Amino acid sequence: MDRISNLPDDLCRHVISLLSAKEAACLKYTSKKWAKLLTVIPSAVFGGGSSSSSAVSTTASLKDCADELSLARRAIHRLRRFSLKLQSLDFAQYSMVNDCLRDVLKCGVLDLELDINVQGDYSLPSEIFTCKSVVKLKLGSGFVIDSLPKNALLPALKTLLLESVRFDGLDGCAFQRLLSACPVLEELVIDGFNCEFWNWSRTVYSLTLKRLTIRRAYSEDYQGADYESISFDTPSLAYLEYCDVLQDAFPVVNLDSLVEAKLNLTFMTARSNTKLTNLFQGLKHVQILRLDFVDTALTSVLSLGFTKASMDRISNLPDEIICHIGSFFSAKEAAFTALLSKRWKNLFETLFHLSITAEGNIICWNCLQLLLKKSPNLKALTIKASVHYKDDEESVCECLKKEYSFLSSCYIEVIKITEFKGDREETVQIKHMLEKLPCLLLLEVHLKPRRDEAKLIQILADLLMIPRSSSKCTIKLLH
Repeated sequence: MDRISNLPDDLCRHVISLLSAKEAACLKYTSKKWAKLLTVIPSAVFGGGSSSSSAVSTTASLKDCADELSLARRAIHRLRRFSLKLQSLDFAQYSMVNDCLRDVLKCGVLDLELDINVQGDYSLPSEIFTCKSVVKLKLGSGFVIDSLPKNALLPALKTLLLESVRFDGLDGCAFQRLLSACPVLEELVIDGFNCEFWNWSRTVYSLTLKRLTIRRAYSEDYQGADYESISFDTPSLAYLEYCDVLQDAFPVVNLDSLVEAKLNLTFMTARSNTKLTNLFQGLKHVQILRLDFVDTALTSVLSLGFTKASMDRISNLPDEIICHIGSFFSAKEAAFTALLSKRWKNLFETLFHLSITAEGNIICWNCLQLLLKKSPNLKALTIKASVHYKDDEESVCECLKKEYSFLSSCYIEVIKITEFKGDREETVQIKHMLEKLPCLLLLEVHLKPRRDEAKLIQILADLLMIPRSSSKCTIKLLH
């Protein structure tokens, strides 16, 4: 490094200009000369917040911000993080904003956040998609990405967050081109997802992606929207959070590495030709499954009148005939088929933790028993609701009546109930669990609303008096 330090300042500045903020920070401590030539700025923020370590004032005008960043670039500064948040953007400011962003990119930024609310034909500078230094990129909200440069490449990008961004590729699929330009991408978050208004390939494809979060932007108008299909070709994906209306089909579901999934799918748009077979198949390796509003999906299919016997007879048919029959099923019928057919026995064979949030804040045990029977290795069950009960003297779930015997063949070790009100009827439901589950080690009950200490002690005493099938079972009451 001493020999390099003897180089002319102009040559040293040229070397520094090729480095990212991280590399520049390391270089700064190798030589006194490098330290004098180089400054690493931790964070620069304009609009929407402030930071004690910011080099650019959030109260400054946009022009002042651009000028300061231009000076920082010429002074061989390196920038770790830059955040630009604009509630509105005039056409006259397009050029200024893009020049500002180019200066930021030339400073070797690692973490770039752009929240630009614009309704016009604004386009991000092409350099955004060829930046070699950025590791985390957040884009939003409201603008359209319709094209990427031919040399698009983000070789260091690991985290990509898109918020209310719409893709409208004029030449190919801009969304897929963006993913293909990220060879080491590990996490993708799409908030405000409304793919029916995108012009895209309807496929999320990435060989490197490990975490995928998609959250729909709901609106009251579902009529006339295109919900044809969506595919997930992400063989390395370990975590999936998917909140969306139900698409008409899932042609490709490649989730062979999936460990944890959180699903919230609305059936309100399901049509008669909707097919769910690939979606169920794609979840076969999941170990942790969280289902929101599972009663909406499963209770509705129960009303179709299918019985276990009829579905078992269908299971004995050849694959070709089953596929033909399945082509006529609606989404609701397909869901019911997947849960009852012998051909789908042990559907979630690797699942060990199931978490359910119920619509209406109650759990229907008939729906739950279908899932439990298809999950032979399930060890932990979290019910983010109150247990379901029939409000009469028997206090037996109306769906099951006296058919709680299936619990005796479940190997669940931990149950958590988050919305226990302390009513007698609910206590009867818990009694069935304690008396039937042979391997239960912990029953954790969260009391809501909060009660006074005397009431808490009484509820706990009532629970402790219940006989338990498992002698190792502990009861914990929280509030």
